[in-house]
Amino acid sequence: MQFQAGYLIDAIAKIISTFRKEQDPSNTQTINRASQLNGLLQHVTTFNVQFPENYEPDYQNLPSVLCVANNILVRGLPTKSPVFLEELFEELEYVKRDNNSFELNFPNLTKDISFDTVFELLHLIEPGLGINRDHYAGNPGSNLEWEFLRKHPFLIQILESQRDFSTINQKLKGGRTVDFSFTSPYLHWNEHEGCFQNKSRIFEVDGPHHTLSEYRFYDKYRDAVAEEENFSTLRFSQNEIRDDNTDFEQLVGRKIYKIFSKNFERNRDQFLHEYTLIFVPLAVARIQKTIIEALLADPSLLDKSSIKLWIVERDVPCGAIALRAFQEVVANLNDLLEDHEKFSLPQFELTVFPNSDWVMDKRLHLSAEKRGRDYFATGGFDLLIDHSIFRRENIYQENDFLDERAIKVRSAHFTDTSWGQKRRVYCSGLLPYKSVVRKLENGRYQAEERTEDAMNYFVRNIFRKKEYRPGQLAIISRALQKKPVIGLLPTGGGKSLAFQLPAFLQPGLCLIIDPIKSLMEDQVRVLKDSWIDCCDFINSNIGRIEKNKRLVEFRYGESMFLFVSPERFVMRDFRQTTSTINSSEFGLAFSFCVIDEVHCVSEWGHDFRSTYLMLGKNAQEYTQPKDPKSKVALIGLTATASFDVLADVERELQIQHEDVASAIVEIENTIRPELFFRVIDVTGKSRIDALNMDFERLGANLNKLNNEELREKSIAHHRETFTDLDIISDDILITDDDANLKDFKAYDQNDFSAIVFCPVKGKNGVDGVFENLNSTTKGYFYADDSHNINQEVQRHFLNFTTGRTQHMVCTKAFGMGIDKKDIRSTYHYGYSSSLESLVQEAGRAGRDKKIAESNI
Repeated sequence: MQFQAGYLIDAIAKIISTFRKEQDPSNTQTINRASQLNGLLQHVTTFNVQFPENYEPDYQNLPSVLCVANNILVRGLPTKSPVFLEELFEELEYVKRDNNSFELNFPNLTKDISFDTVFELLHLIEPGLGINRDHYAGNPGSNLEWEFLRKHPFLIQILESQRDFSTINQKLKGGRTVDFSFTSPYLHWNEHEGCFQNKSRIFEVDGPHHTLSEYRFYDKYRDAVAEEENFSTLRFSQNEIRDDNTDFEQLVGRKIYKIFSKNFERNRDQFLHEYTLIFVPLAVARIQKTIIEALLADPSLLDKSSIKLWIVERDVPCGAIALRAFQEVVANLNDLLEDHEKFSLPQFELTVFPNSDWVMDKRLHLSAEKRGRDYFATGGFDLLIDHSIFRRENIYQENDFLDERAIKVRSAHFTDTSWGQKRRVYCSGLLPYKSVVRKLENGRYQAEERTEDAMNYFVRNIFRKKEYRPGQLAIISRALQKKPVIGLLPTGGGKSLAFQLPAFLQPGLCLIIDPIKSLMEDQVRVLKDSWIDCCDFINSNIGRIEKNKRLVEFRYGESMFLFVSPERFVMRDFRQTTSTINSSEFGLAFSFCVIDEVHCVSEWGHDFRSTYLMLGKNAQEYTQPKDPKSKVALIGLTATASFDVLADVERELQIQHEDVASAIVEIENTIRPELFFRVIDVTGKSRIDALNMDFERLGANLNKLNNEELREKSIAHHRETFTDLDIISDDILITDDDANLKDFKAYDQNDFSAIVFCPVKGKNGVDGVFENLNSTTKGYFYADDSHNINQEVQRHFLNFTTGRTQHMVCTKAFGMGIDKKDIRSTYHYGYSSSLESLVQEAGRAGRDKKIAESNI
């Protein structure tokens, strides 16, 4: 059985993210390099698990808490490590944490590791592992096949023996196999399919009988059938093998061959630090996933008061950390549930059988009991996991720590990408959560002490935020209790987290209705930048084949979040898909339907986008939760809405609940002390000249904003205006890594991110400003009402949101919801259509809560 899971520590994730940001999407060479990396990450997060008995979980009746634990684990492939693992590495002085006030991050290594080293080590192979015939776990069909194999010592580890042909192409069934096969861990662009795929090769060892006409005909047919699935077949005669006339460096690929060869010959002890930082987190996720799957496949284990768990670590230490990570998730979920609803998880008695050659520090085993071969012979376990991350399935036949009842975990030769076989979100009945806030007499919300630690655990471990922003917990609390909620939070107030966290804590799928294409694309980008890739969007910017692929992936639960427009939600085919998801063999169902920028229900629904009307009724009709007697929970979110608009939204969404008066959650204080407004006088000059004059002083302006004098003036101003002095602190000032105020004297406008908002697209708007803006790093964006994909606009969007360009000239279609943290300035070229629009646009600046300016 194949599964997917994997963790990365922040420092390794930073190395990879930095590489990705440096890649030019217009350069074919860098695209290839990036796709190779993506393939490697897919490869190392895929593994096979051999259960001693048939793996047959009851998907229609999965324990809800275990579903949530699974969904948090597989939210990204890979995803961020548990915080306690980062803290353990910090204690061992492998990493150092960042002093950022708002995020929990450990991005700094105590010993530098280059991207090239990370890239090479991700090519899984065990250094120096020699395999003779007695220790080979494959099944060569003849002595000639073994003769072929043994001539390539390290390739024995990566060539799969006797792969079933039906896993390549189901046209050929009946137990047929191929002699050897190899699937490249890299991804390559398939022009015909319009997507990235793995390339695979089949190696056939042909004895003399293959010269007969009937064999030649059959071989030709097999090769053609394999080619249909992107498998090329190479055949070797008896003479070629005996003469060793096989240039595998060319056949496998010279680059990948050299890297595998280098890793095979690598001195493990010299690179044990790198192996530990990269592979311990990946192995931890595999063990954690295996424990969850073992409990799902054998529910009788949950009836025990304690489980004697044994873990054989063939290489890196991982068992104790994985068990603790799993137990922490369950314990914190239980802290949020009423006593009679808590999940009864047995106690675990852990015994680890380590490989001391791979243990860099004994503290990686925490307090687990460590034993050797003699104790293993007693066989006193309830659950046995035999794990290796460097050994592939059916390659090496171990002669120690063997038991037929073991669950064997090994790396996979290939990732099964057929429908329903990849990462899957698990769904079940929704959990009955306690309220995590209480409303005070003054209308404010306060976190409940009994649940505060547990809620903090999840926001820190899933999103790496140190704390919640005002208003978030109140929205999350109602959502978790399956009550409808309309959340009004200021720009930069964290509306996305207010629905994403509940979605992770309830075992179901989440559909998000977004009004603007750039908004849904940006929300997916931000999630993926946070190493959460169980999300996707469907809009007119992608082709038909890709749309169908993403919809099918959602249909099979391979993604949790799907972002669509209200227009797509009324399409018959789309509704057919969402309304029949609960009939899936995997027991899928919805937990939430989210309407982002919900003020559009009122402001646009009665005007030019009638599809915004009846959204609440449609959501509850076409997105069903697990319990057919209940209705999907509705979450509406906005930053800008008057009382009348909110009341209208409440009516349009048909919110019906006994405490409907509490369905609207808004916060009293929406002040953003880091955001400064400036009015630019354009008297006697053209607007574009005034813009360029001020734009060129952007660096100098920020330098003035970032000094002690301004800080004192700001505090004095807020003391006169507001009674809540806590809103001002040094946190809004831009500092370097040593917490010193940053000096921008050597910077110019091209060193800062900025947005210029224009009211229209043409010569007097986006086109004219873009052409005349004094910038060496700029792009443009506007909405396209046609159904054609504007590749140039998309390229500018991607360049700006990924930091390849610094300045964006756009209409307000770009502004709503865009979450780029380091925008230091916005310019409003002309008057906004409304005060609400101005607030939305200005709110793009300073999302990192550092000082920024909005220029009108």
